[in-house]
Amino acid sequence: MSEQEVQIVDFEEMLRFIESRLASAGTYVKREAIITILQAEEAFLLEKGILQEYSE
Repeated sequence: MSEQEVQIVDFEEMLRFIESRLASAGTYVKREAIITILQAEEAFLLEKGILQEYSE
């Protein structure tokens, strides 16, 4: 069995980072819209096998 690297991303930290980057660009997007986009991206990456659910 091959060794896999596991990285855990803090969703709230990522959300704040995105909000900050958008604000720096002079763009305001509702938090709910960002969450919806992130959830869609996660579903896509899971479907493509790029992300995997992690359980201990």
